[in-house]
Amino acid sequence: MNNLDYMYEKNGFIRLSSNQLKVIAMITMLIDHIGLMLIGNGKLYGYNNALFSYVIILDSAKPWLGFYRFCRVIGRISFPIYTFCIVEGFIRTSNLFKYFLRLLVLAIISEIPFNLMVYNRFFCTAGQNVIWLYLVGLLALTGIKKFNNHFAAVCIFSAIAMAMAHFFRLDYDYGGMVLLLLIYLFRNDKTYRSISIAVTTFILSIQNDFGAAALSTFFIHHYDGTKGRFNLSIIFYLFYPVHMLILYFIVWLTYLH
Repeated sequence: MNNLDYMYEKNGFIRLSSNQLKVIAMITMLIDHIGLMLIGNGKLYGYNNALFSYVIILDSAKPWLGFYRFCRVIGRISFPIYTFCIVEGFIRTSNLFKYFLRLLVLAIISEIPFNLMVYNRFFCTAGQNVIWLYLVGLLALTGIKKFNNHFAAVCIFSAIAMAMAHFFRLDYDYGGMVLLLLIYLFRNDKTYRSISIAVTTFILSIQNDFGAAALSTFFIHHYDGTKGRFNLSIIFYLFYPVHMLILYFIVWLTYLH
């Protein structure tokens, strides 16, 4: 039994395994990216700034804009859940090197699909996919753990990780890194962890998405400390780059080709 399993209720009315959390994150991310790609970059011509500015003032575009906003709001739920699962993976893995290596491979193969989806380019330095944020975060957590959570180590490694997230333009920037670090630092107290997730995600998403990311706290709070009955790791890893490529291909065929 993991030394954190005492925190998790095994007989609660709502119990979610890590597999179930990841499925929820996958579905909400897919909804988010459907809004971004098929509606924003596709139907509303978001890749073309001039055309986009013209289209969105038309009355016929208002329902599509509403659907676009709905998808993006629902999509805010996915990032905190994925971040929580990454930290749980760090805490529970029996081989940190292999865990880091799998994420590194995923980050590399996801970069072109991410660039195509967001920027309509194969290569772009304007931003990097979120897996790079997780890799930097894991390095910071490794340093913090190495120095036994000493306050000075927490401050130094956290500052370096947040600076790297901002300097290298990693998806979700230093705010996403703050969330990852807080989830780890409050790993021993479920209540404080839930409060930190709710507050941080609300602040991160209040400006554009009405604080919707805080809804993720409900699902994370009901995590029961188990992995789930089936090994779905390959699906979870492949879903990120594959679904981005499929959505981009649909938009390319429909609006860009």
